[in-house]
Amino acid sequence: MTTSQLALVAACCAVLTVVALVLTARELRGRTPDPVKPASRIGGRIRRAKAELPQQWQARWRHLVTTAAVVALAVWAWTGWPVHGILAGAAVLGLPYILNPGTAATLRIERLEALGQWLNHLAGVHTAGISLPQTIGASAKNAPGPIAANVRALSERLRSGMEATTAFGRFADELADGVSDHVVLLFQSHAVYKGPGLSDALEALAVTIHQQAADARDIEADRAKVRKSSRMVSLVICVVVVGCMLNDAWSGWYQSPLGQIVLAVLGGAFAWTLSWLRRIARTEPDPRLLDPLPADQLTPTGGLR
Repeated sequence: MTTSQLALVAACCAVLTVVALVLTARELRGRTPDPVKPASRIGGRIRRAKAELPQQWQARWRHLVTTAAVVALAVWAWTGWPVHGILAGAAVLGLPYILNPGTAATLRIERLEALGQWLNHLAGVHTAGISLPQTIGASAKNAPGPIAANVRALSERLRSGMEATTAFGRFADELADGVSDHVVLLFQSHAVYKGPGLSDALEALAVTIHQQAADARDIEADRAKVRKSSRMVSLVICVVVVGCMLNDAWSGWYQSPLGQIVLAVLGGAFAWTLSWLRRIARTEPDPRLLDPLPADQLTPTGGLR
């Protein structure tokens, strides 16, 4: 590579470093999301990625991001090559996902059970004769843990004056599951027609959701073997790759501009393979019944344009 090409690569790496440091600083500082304002596409992806981790890892997400950034910079400074540092930081960030391939399925089952419990609570509160938005507001403080944040956000949107059907649609987008779409369809139908029998419908739907959660637990018990195998394969591959990179006889060729490009391609292929193994062991949620709300059709106050 020519001197100008090397300078361009160095400039790109410097830009990536600055962006990584800015994102790390934002994670360390912490942000309180506005429940009325739609989440950005990147913010939504980060939230979904965090949601696939166990609760203890979610609580340490900022420490994980910070450690990954520090490791990336340290390896870059030690080796003198940026791709080595980027791959090292990516390995630190991806390790919890390799160690916990079945977390998403477990969290989904817990959300289903929490959703059923919440519907039972709503049915009991609604018998007092108050409206559905008031019922949801009264239940927000005691909502089950796995969906507590979503219920509080829904209550806040309804309280802020957002149109009920839109607020319920946002709630469905956050849970992103066909089962929760059934609940939202019931809410939206009641918001439009305001017919009687909502408490009975909530109780019947809660029974159905509890049964689906029980069936899902039986299925996940069978899939645990597949997840264990995928975790072992992923860890063995990671150990082999790290051992090869620590051996100069194997990694010496990658300490060149062309080697860095090849290493980046191989690292990307390796990451894709691990994500493919994770997708094999993942339980997908039920297909959505509602189309996601387009963010560009929402005003700052949450209503439709």
